[in-house]
Amino acid sequence: MEETFTAGVEPGGLTKGREIRILVCHILSGVQEPMSFDEMTEAVLSYGSANYFEFASALSELEDTGCVVSFKTDAGISEYTITDKGKAAALTLQGDLPLSVRDKSVEAAKSIIQRRRIEKENLVSITRTEDGFKIHMLVTDIGTDLMELSLFMPTEEQAFAVKERFLSDPAGTYMKVLEALAGKF
Repeated sequence: MEETFTAGVEPGGLTKGREIRILVCHILSGVQEPMSFDEMTEAVLSYGSANYFEFASALSELEDTGCVVSFKTDAGISEYTITDKGKAAALTLQGDLPLSVRDKSVEAAKSIIQRRRIEKENLVSITRTEDGFKIHMLVTDIGTDLMELSLFMPTEEQAFAVKERFLSDPAGTYMKVLEALAGKF
């Protein structure tokens, strides 16, 4: 039977609280942006770098020691940011972690932050219709919105697939639609 505090940890992953605390500091230092608990959880767990319970405990300990601080966003979401003390710990102790774990976790965190930005700048909604689903996509800009597009999809799975494909490259989608309708510039 797998131990509670090592469940989900891949070979080479971290099992000691100290290592996980260093990893959390390294991630927040590497992305240089606040992250929510869910975003950090996803970054740490995505490659099996640590166990959920150990991660949650490590984050709490880091907050208690002043290495990270939490605050509420305007939307009411708790986000964490690293302090100078946490940055110093990450820099000093980063060699105590396997390079692959450090790199994969920071890469995952950066991808999560990039996805957050994309979802904030490009709105997508799916609504049920009588005979299927309507997906509405909006590419925003500082001034006038660049593109607003609605598509009908017969199944919910297809609608979500379109949503994911659009969010994976909204600028590319915009360029392809523009080229299809206006030709090459």
